[in-house]
Amino acid sequence: MGRGLLRRQVAVAVCSIVLAGVAWTWPVKTDDAVDATQFTVAFFATLLTGEAVIFAITFSAASNWPSLRAIDSHIAFREWVLIGWIAVMFIACGLLGQSDRSTTYGALLFLLANVFGVFSFVRLFGLASVGGRNRLLRQTLAQGLGRVRDGELGDDPTVAAYLGALDQVISGNDPSGMRNLVGQLVEAKVDAPANEHAVALHLEVLHRLCRAALVRGADPIVVVGCADSLVASVLSQARALPDAATALGVTSRYLAWLGSASTIMSVRGIASSRAARELVAMSVDCRLRILQCVDPDPKTVSTPEEAVSVLDDPVGMILWARDFTEFHGAHQASAFYGMYQFLTGRKFMGNYWDGASILSSMREALYGDQDPATGQAADAARQAFGSPAGYDRFWALVSVGAIATLRDTRLVHPPELVRPEFTPDPQLLGAYLRTFATHRWFTTADEAHEALLTLMSGTDPADSSWEQIRTRAARTTLRVPAPRTEPHERPSALVLAIACRLAPLAPGESDVELRAFLGALPVPALSAAAALAARVLPGADGNGDPCEAIATGLQVMQLVGAHTRDSR
Repeated sequence: MGRGLLRRQVAVAVCSIVLAGVAWTWPVKTDDAVDATQFTVAFFATLLTGEAVIFAITFSAASNWPSLRAIDSHIAFREWVLIGWIAVMFIACGLLGQSDRSTTYGALLFLLANVFGVFSFVRLFGLASVGGRNRLLRQTLAQGLGRVRDGELGDDPTVAAYLGALDQVISGNDPSGMRNLVGQLVEAKVDAPANEHAVALHLEVLHRLCRAALVRGADPIVVVGCADSLVASVLSQARALPDAATALGVTSRYLAWLGSASTIMSVRGIASSRAARELVAMSVDCRLRILQCVDPDPKTVSTPEEAVSVLDDPVGMILWARDFTEFHGAHQASAFYGMYQFLTGRKFMGNYWDGASILSSMREALYGDQDPATGQAADAARQAFGSPAGYDRFWALVSVGAIATLRDTRLVHPPELVRPEFTPDPQLLGAYLRTFATHRWFTTADEAHEALLTLMSGTDPADSSWEQIRTRAARTTLRVPAPRTEPHERPSALVLAIACRLAPLAPGESDVELRAFLGALPVPALSAAAALAARVLPGADGNGDPCEAIATGLQVMQLVGAHTRDSR
């Protein structure tokens, strides 16, 4: 649109110069020029009236989206009126000064003004349709996103106007308005690096729409349709983003948070069960689509490009995995299969439902003495994690966030919200927890205490995997309402992250080391950990003994693989 404005201005200047030469060389009598001007002025007025009518019935005075500046830039209204004003001045001066050349030039400028008037009328008439307005608004929004720098999205007037229009259609519960605004955003072409700001706006719009469905009565079917379009748009431009791992991680994390928040709001009667059901289903489906986009060997692809992961480095993969495992979102355990192949160059052939330990297997593949993984992928992964101690520390810290954000098992999970990979099934919860718990680099209570102190007090050097992903994530402009808390600020989850790695994985196994570890903890720390266990682990609530409550809650992991034990 900026180039089009420049071209129009150049055309006006060139035509004005040419017409000035014509008027100087071949002037007509003043009376003839005035007679010609009467016809051109009548046509000028007709065009102006027509534009006023179209403008009045097409655009709302209550909305500044699109802005008057954007409309003017599109239809060349100022150029048209300016040429007419200059023409009037030359004609008036010619009449007063009895100059044939001046009146002739004024009459010619009126002809030029009418040419621009017809152009302006056609352009404005194109905006009278929804498709025409959407094309203009896509261009306007793309330009606005290209101007955004490191500040907030709302600091740009174009983006602020867009969000204001979104709030207006949400308040009016206007389904067509929601679809049109989302369509304008997902179809806007924004080049890197400004496309990260476009993704940030995608997430902001997604949140406002989902919030409207939960608490403001917006039609959840419409909202889910818009949400699907927004997530699909993020995935379609993931490869062109400056940092696809951060964008997909933030999106995955928000969708998990949305599913949990919808469940809680439905249980407490804040949101309707219909809205919660649709949003939970959308969350589960979209997280699966993100997982397939990241997986280096997805089950199904529609283009050759989709057969390759959108991520291209191990730090990006583990950054995404950290975000994907928080807030008890769907497909947590399944995500580790693609990650294993990405980091080791091998497929993981075990089954987490049978109790297979994917993190321990990956540790063995990267750092084991027997048949270690070789190749570019494994070498890059070893460089990202550093030593085996760095590998252990990273996944222990990831497990802290995953445990702390598990859903509240004390709440009754509404049947209408049950979806594959999003159920109150204790066995599924045990599988998620066991994914981390089977990663064990210590076996005694004393070693567990040392590991806990290291996690709580140790600092991560700049080249550590955890510090690398923190630094990388801090550079992004993407913001979502899902709170992010550092592991050292979650002491209760730290205790459970260590305790689960001592807990028995099968009935009959000894829990002596687990109880010894818990019994040696300070009473406040043990009580806080027991309170968290009562919230996130089935069977832990209502037990007066904190040590017993944690031990009982961790027995949920023994449900995994029970079918294979029973068949023996």
